[in-house]
Amino acid sequence: MDHIFVKTAFQPEELSALKLLFEEITSQPWFDLSDGAKEAFAKYLIETFPAGAFDATKHRSVLEASARMFYSRDTAA
Repeated sequence: MDHIFVKTAFQPEELSALKLLFEEITSQPWFDLSDGAKEAFAKYLIETFPAGAFDATKHRSVLEASARMFYSRDTAA
């Protein structure tokens, strides 16, 4: 029965890759720097890519496009 729980936790390298991407995207000038936006984006990353599902090379462009759409600063203000 232990096989059910084999891939439920992130490996250190997976967390490192997600953290690096999070830091790269949230440091962009267009990213909304509010705590709420950063927290929502972090939650989005973890929920969208459960342990074993994230590939930085494959998913970076999609994640950046999503971040631009949902977490951009309001420049109209």
